Amino acid sequence: MCGITGIILKNGKADLAEKIVRMNQTIKHRGPDGEGFILEEGNTVRPFFHQQNPGYLRKDLAYLPNDSLSSTRESKIAFGHRRLAIIDLSETGHQPMCSSDTKKWIVYNGEIYNYLELREELKKSGRSFNSQSDTEVILQAYEEWGTECVKRFNGMWAFCIYDTSRNICFASRDRLGVKPFYFINTSEAFAFASEQKALTASGLIDVRVNKKGLYNYLVNGLLEYEEQNFFEGIHELWPGQNLIYNLTDASLSTDQYYKIQPNNKLDHLSEKELIAKINTSFEKSVKLRLRSDVEVGTCLSGGIDSSALAVCISELTGRPLHCFTSVFRNQPFNEEKYADIVAKKIEAKYHKIEPGFEEFKQDLDNLVYSQDVPIWSSSTYAQYKVMALAKEHNIKVVLDGQGADELFAGYHHHFIAKWKNLFRKGSYGEALREIEAAKKTFPNPYLFFLKESVKGKVNVNASQLKMFFTEDFLKSGDILNLAQYKDNVNDQLLDDIYRTRLKSFLKCEDRCGMWHSVESRTPFSDDIELIDMMFSIDGNKKIQKGISKYLLREALKEKLPPEIYSRYDKKGFQTPMQQWVKSMKPQIMEELKQSGFNFINLKGIENCKLNSVFQYEMLFKLLILCRWYKVFKPSV
Repeated sequence: MCGITGIILKNGKADLAEKIVRMNQTIKHRGPDGEGFILEEGNTVRPFFHQQNPGYLRKDLAYLPNDSLSSTRESKIAFGHRRLAIIDLSETGHQPMCSSDTKKWIVYNGEIYNYLELREELKKSGRSFNSQSDTEVILQAYEEWGTECVKRFNGMWAFCIYDTSRNICFASRDRLGVKPFYFINTSEAFAFASEQKALTASGLIDVRVNKKGLYNYLVNGLLEYEEQNFFEGIHELWPGQNLIYNLTDASLSTDQYYKIQPNNKLDHLSEKELIAKINTSFEKSVKLRLRSDVEVGTCLSGGIDSSALAVCISELTGRPLHCFTSVFRNQPFNEEKYADIVAKKIEAKYHKIEPGFEEFKQDLDNLVYSQDVPIWSSSTYAQYKVMALAKEHNIKVVLDGQGADELFAGYHHHFIAKWKNLFRKGSYGEALREIEAAKKTFPNPYLFFLKESVKGKVNVNASQLKMFFTEDFLKSGDILNLAQYKDNVNDQLLDDIYRTRLKSFLKCEDRCGMWHSVESRTPFSDDIELIDMMFSIDGNKKIQKGISKYLLREALKEKLPPEIYSRYDKKGFQTPMQQWVKSMKPQIMEELKQSGFNFINLKGIENCKLNSVFQYEMLFKLLILCRWYKVFKPSV
């Protein structure tokens, strides 16, 4: 797990050595174990170190640097890398890495979990390897299969290969976007990085706010909703996409190599057969993600997803497991007792943290800076502190359950999609029985269905927006109604994955972990076998008898403690946000007055009584925006 940067200069001259070093330093937290650079001088690509000579012993490897990077060097191409050593901790895992003929160079962030199997396949084709790293497997897979190589990978990745023989840069991002890849493409340069802050630090663009992105964040609660980013001029390589930058004519193209296509290929299986298949696939995905040359821990909330991971890891390794839990005692959403049950069952090395209000205020600027773009919920802070706890105990790799809700249907609005589907098909009796059965999951499913149906037709929060924003600002974009749910469970899950939920959650997962130099592995979000399997069945099967994530629950029934298996509530990763926002309102008002924002309704905000969740969330977003402007200092 690492951080990557790169610059290709199109016109004029620039000190690329100075710029690439600055970009790399900006994301040092992603890889504190080492760094490396390449510059192309004339027709020769050469590796460099910066400041301190690492003293590499292997003189036979062309990618290990012997020279210091000088700011006086002239070049058109520069790549940089920050290393978090996880697999092949030796010097042979150094990046940027090159092919044996030195014609292809790679910078890579991620883990290809099936790299051992691919390595053996490539060996059978006559290839030999200098390292034990998955980085070299990617390079040789590209040499063997071209850009189609990514379809063979099981894992998370963002990489860029400079292929001097074809005079192109080939970049790729994993299927659901677990690992980030951002880029700029101006008349002066093409540049890329793992985080936007590296691009804003490069000096290659002016730091400005994308007005459409700002509107979507404040009004519609959407972040990184389109390829054009929150920063004007910064683009995001979309999940499941490849990118080709042609150095000959400075052209850029992308193609979608993967997108989930629901089908019913597995609907012929009996429930018993399907559950057995899910159990096998889940265990396999976890086993693959335990491949590491450093110790692996896990995040544990007490919900079914994280509990499933914890018990499965414990069963597979037979060793005490480091578990990290965020608790909020004396709060209705505290899940500590459930996490305790799991930790006791597996005899875990159990670590807890209780994020507090004073800590939150002290950490706020770092939290905002770590995320690159504003956040919309203080739940990100709970995740941020859990990753800090992992770092405190010297754990560099954790598994986390992000993506299980979107694969197995774990949110309340997924019930709506199923009920709507049954009504649309004329299965009225079944629909009513399903609604009645949902009482075991939440108190009044009939009222819930009615309220959400009304929300789908009328944006009930739209009228409250005038309290926070000027009329001109609200008219400058489209107010979307995110309560308009699909009438097909799998379609709703795809909407959650690609548009409204998972993509943003994975961004937070990456930034919270990497800010603390912790690699977070998410089997529910990057295991291709598990993902394809769960979209090869009728989505209605994922919610049964009024129970969400029914198939996952049944598949892990024998592993989970009974208290977890029979737990049907959904609390999520919460914090006492409402209490914190209420306490901070005078301070927030002062920051808003000093902000100079011409799109807010200061008088309306001052008079806000904070009598709805929407109002608390909106005030929180405005606080975050103030701090975002403070730390990134965008031009007006």
